[in-house]
Amino acid sequence: MRFRALPLVGAALLAVPCVRAQDVPLARLFPNLLTRSVITPSSSGVAGTPHEGHFYPALAQQSAAYDLNKSLVTYLSTFPLGSSSGGFTYSLDPGTGIPSRSSQSFGPAFAERALTIGKGRFSAGVNFESVGYDRFEGLDLGQEGEPGEVVFYLQHNDCCVGQTPTGEPGPVPRATDPSAPVPEKDPAFESDLLRIDLAFEVKNRTTAFFANYGLTDRLDLGLAIPIVTIDVKADVFASLERVSGSSPLIHTFEGNQDLSTKRFSDQGSATGLGDVALRAKYNFLHRKGGGLAMALDLRLPTGDEDDLLGTGATQAKLSLIYSADYGRFSPHLNLGYTYSRGNVSEAVRLDPAEEKSRAALGGVTLDPDLSVPDEINYTGGFTLALSPRATFTFDAVGRTIRDANRFGLTGQQFQFRTRNYKVNGVVQETLATTSRDAVAIVDTGNLSIVLGAAGFKVNLSRTLLLNAQVLFPITDAGLRAKVTPVIGLDYAF
Repeated sequence: MRFRALPLVGAALLAVPCVRAQDVPLARLFPNLLTRSVITPSSSGVAGTPHEGHFYPALAQQSAAYDLNKSLVTYLSTFPLGSSSGGFTYSLDPGTGIPSRSSQSFGPAFAERALTIGKGRFSAGVNFESVGYDRFEGLDLGQEGEPGEVVFYLQHNDCCVGQTPTGEPGPVPRATDPSAPVPEKDPAFESDLLRIDLAFEVKNRTTAFFANYGLTDRLDLGLAIPIVTIDVKADVFASLERVSGSSPLIHTFEGNQDLSTKRFSDQGSATGLGDVALRAKYNFLHRKGGGLAMALDLRLPTGDEDDLLGTGATQAKLSLIYSADYGRFSPHLNLGYTYSRGNVSEAVRLDPAEEKSRAALGGVTLDPDLSVPDEINYTGGFTLALSPRATFTFDAVGRTIRDANRFGLTGQQFQFRTRNYKVNGVVQETLATTSRDAVAIVDTGNLSIVLGAAGFKVNLSRTLLLNAQVLFPITDAGLRAKVTPVIGLDYAF
């Protein structure tokens, strides 16, 4: 009855719909907040009325925003799920032909061992993990009500050639000699910058169902089905920096006492099926405790990439697995490479209509690379059989993302016009430059993320195992997870 029910359970899980708590896809929440128009027209009677501030990200800032969002999507969708290998492994005794346990250990939690489960054997399990994130590339992501260290700047478009520093139209110059005393125009308000301080909270809760079947004594087939809930909340703390000291009333925020600052918030959540993984492992060199095996993991794009539930790519990971037993101590090592084919959601960029509007104002439009990168994977660790019913596990889980953009706070140059006049009917401009530290792409190369995992597997009864682990960051690169508890059950039939 158990085996007859499995296809029905699998079909029910695959039919899980994506439930979204907002109209905007989660992948678009961050760029919408960062680049939307937040300055309102000046009040009636203010010099220069009607005037509306048009602020947009410069090339480096818009590129950084797109790639940062793409990185968040990739990291969220590929957080380690855990191993599908059964805790109980069996082999036939050559003398008696009777199956017996092939290891005293219950195996690792976030790695594979070369041991197979045994012909005709079946195991199933479930893991639950709730992951929060606190840093990105070493920068504090902040928290609700308090910005972190991720800072962007939006600049004003070149809009108003014939206006004075206070925004008034001013006379049209008639002289053609630049040395003649002509009334110059000084659109100083175009130097204003809009600073964006970000507080970004992301939580990823995943319940992963595992199954593993021994097709032969050397070949195992496995399946992992994740059900994912993503919660995102972003706070933007916007502040006007009046570089030239122009009239403070030309650019203002409406509806608050301090006309130079305002806080904007948005949030959303989604629940649904993640990227399903199909697994196969073949032990080609049998030794005590495992020997050597090859494994292929095929991760399918079944999760909704628009809501950060999946990457949007098909990923194939080929791994070489080593494991051995030295009494109660069992080391293991996994080395692999992940080939990725596919793109993250188009929603990580602005809505096409919004991009077109910004281009008309003098902003830049980009065609960002949305492809999911390849990875080098490596995991090493050991298990220690403390007793016949308890095993201690430790793993260092590493991944190196190929050709990834690296981010940091770096000086950005913003150019603006200070005065305008005409020579032979042609407008001449005097330009000035100011510098601000903002998040930008500082390098492109390999990005290595390493997590530690430590915990216990405890035999509760017969072949039922309780798996209790703690994941913790070892490196500070990329999107850094907080300390994450993982709890699971594993049962062998």
